[in-house]
Amino acid sequence: MYHRVSHAQRDALTVTCEQLETQLRWLLAEGFTFITAGQLRSAQRGGPALSPYSVLVTFDDAYVDTLSLAAPILRQQLVPGLVFVPSAFINGTSQWDTVPQALMSAAQLQTLASNGWEIGYHSHAHTNYAQLTTEQRATDLKANLTALQTLHPIGAFAYPYGKRPQSTAEKNELYRAFASLGIDVAFRIGNRINPLVSPQPYDINRLGVRGDRDLNFFKRQLWWGRWW
Repeated sequence: MYHRVSHAQRDALTVTCEQLETQLRWLLAEGFTFITAGQLRSAQRGGPALSPYSVLVTFDDAYVDTLSLAAPILRQQLVPGLVFVPSAFINGTSQWDTVPQALMSAAQLQTLASNGWEIGYHSHAHTNYAQLTTEQRATDLKANLTALQTLHPIGAFAYPYGKRPQSTAEKNELYRAFASLGIDVAFRIGNRINPLVSPQPYDINRLGVRGDRDLNFFKRQLWWGRWW
């Protein structure tokens, strides 16, 4: 799970271009296989099995630098990418950040999609789903799907802030809403390694990549997940 990419800035949510390229090259050299969300969804449905060392590369929030900086690096390495879009902020800024950053326009998202990237759902209002009512989540989710429909998104959702309802009843209600809307997989953070086929496709873990940690930290994450 990546967020921002920069030429020089490094922090918890921002990697440099050099870091991103180095990480992808290491994954390739170690024999990891880059997959798409479509392949993951197919495997979850009983389709072709995934490689034991499958990696899905995702970017949250649709920052402009995903298109301008990350996309050329992924294209050079022949790595597929998936971007999760909070649709209320298309052509706006990341109001949830301490210093709001520019987000992609619809035209820029279309360019990314035309270059082979998958577009996923990241809520409409970028609101913590653990803090919403069932009705509020349903309204937000439908708005997200409606706003992105011209981009032909994949049926994949990333919880804003990695948060989803805690109670079993609320989670099941949300999972039923996902299924009724054609969303087959949903991602939290978790920082753990997933089985090839998740027993709960709406609770898939991702590893958060930090720009303020070195390559050895990244390697340990990929082999062992949450290790610290």
